[in-house]
Amino acid sequence: MTITQIMVFVRVAETLNFTQAAQELHMTQPAVSHAIASIENELDVQLLLRDRKKGVLLTEVGQRVLLEFRSILQSMQKVQQQVAAEKGLDIGTITIGAFPSASAYFLPPIIHQIRQNYPNLVFDLQEGSTNEVRDWVHSRQIEAGLILLPDPLVDTIPLYSDQMIVLLPDGHPLHAQKHISIRHLDGQDMILCKGGHEVAIMEAFQREKSQLHINFTTHNISTLVNMVRQGLGIGIVSELALSMFPHELTVREVSPQITRQIGIAVPSVNNASLAVQLFIRTAKELFAAETAADKV
Repeated sequence: MTITQIMVFVRVAETLNFTQAAQELHMTQPAVSHAIASIENELDVQLLLRDRKKGVLLTEVGQRVLLEFRSILQSMQKVQQQVAAEKGLDIGTITIGAFPSASAYFLPPIIHQIRQNYPNLVFDLQEGSTNEVRDWVHSRQIEAGLILLPDPLVDTIPLYSDQMIVLLPDGHPLHAQKHISIRHLDGQDMILCKGGHEVAIMEAFQREKSQLHINFTTHNISTLVNMVRQGLGIGIVSELALSMFPHELTVREVSPQITRQIGIAVPSVNNASLAVQLFIRTAKELFAAETAADKV
């Protein structure tokens, strides 16, 4: 089988649509079908199922082969980058995943720094929930992801400690408190934002033996802010996520602190491409310096 055939299979497996894969690869649909058939004939196994109702589905062996084919394509890109580096050129594409607040905060300065020295590197950015990004790294759909730590299944590089803070409605009795303890929040109507906030919060309330009364849950920080503004409850959210949404509400620190760790995850640091290694190195330089400055 050829690298082109492997690329075709990966694209069909990811889109589960022959027509879409053909369009994205600038190929005809018969050519895509022929590439898949050639691989299946060579391996003597069915990798894809064509179902009239459900569409295209991966077989169990097809799912395992997809992981290996993704690794092959990433290894090929690593070879191309090694050769380019030897020639003094910077080429290639790096696929990065991140959840929205991490994407907005970390990626622009990292990419800006890299592009100053390597203007020809292409960044393929994918946004999803924290769990989606974690799964993308595990399945090698992306080369690196910004996730919540820890994750024992992949290599991780700690990057940032994100603190949870309390957002108070106007006129709430807790306005008088400069620091709000978790026990102050015992039984209060709380609004939580899913997508990586809830686990650390629940664990902190359990440690303090306090009741976490969740009045509402949202998937969007702006929704949480507006609900607090309407007096529907107290918001508890990460400082990083809230920094993306200007507001006029009162913010208080939580005691004891509730934090979540954000870091870069890759299937293997040692086997990462030159572009991924550059991404990791740049992220550490930028945000290690920022953390040190914050402590001064």
